[in-house]
Amino acid sequence: MAPRWLSCSTAVVLLMLLITPAVTQSCSPGIPGIPGTHGPNGMDGLKGEKGDPGEAGQPVRGQKGFQGLVGPPGRPGMKGDVGLPGSPGNPGRIGEKGRPFNPSNQQKSFFSYKRVIAHPPELDNTLNFNNQILPDLDEQFRGESLTNGSFICTVSGIYFFSYHVSAKSRVCLKLMKNTDIHLAMCDTSEGFLVTSGSAVLELLAGDSVSLQPTRYNSMVTRMDSTSHIFTGFLISPTDPAI
Repeated sequence: MAPRWLSCSTAVVLLMLLITPAVTQSCSPGIPGIPGTHGPNGMDGLKGEKGDPGEAGQPVRGQKGFQGLVGPPGRPGMKGDVGLPGSPGNPGRIGEKGRPFNPSNQQKSFFSYKRVIAHPPELDNTLNFNNQILPDLDEQFRGESLTNGSFICTVSGIYFFSYHVSAKSRVCLKLMKNTDIHLAMCDTSEGFLVTSGSAVLELLAGDSVSLQPTRYNSMVTRMDSTSHIFTGFLISPTDPAI
């Protein structure tokens, strides 16, 4: 058995020796192959370290340009807040001492009368108011007197006049300034009535003011039913010397 195994091993070794030179002789360079396709992109690498700071640059300033044209005025701005109070001013000079007030030195002019007459008034004639309403005032406060129902102005100025008259059904009166009709007023009712009127007049000294009934008139004259009053007073004098 041993010689047979040995002979077989020898034969294998010899065969390999014969084959090896043949393989060595056949390994000559071949033709380059076709390039393969690109592979996929690789993953991002790790973040690198921060670099050193660069050198600071020097600012470059150009030359000043020419002044531009003046623009149009802008719109008014919003109102500002109220400023702080200013410092007090210097006190003024002391005024002259006034004269003491004395009612007797004041210009005044007024009257207030009622009519106490039983007979009917005459048409287009002065309506007579014959009874003073405030007869007991002190002399310095006493009003003007009427002349047959007419007021005669003694102080030039602006006056206010008013009247109240009782009548039945209808009454018409004229307010006269001298001989001119300043205004005419009428009132009507189904029964008895009390009518009134007023006016403001500018008078000069010597002017007269009165009331006159017209033909359309039914004034009540019974003593227990009468209510006829005529009043006037000075609002403001117009004489510069007063």
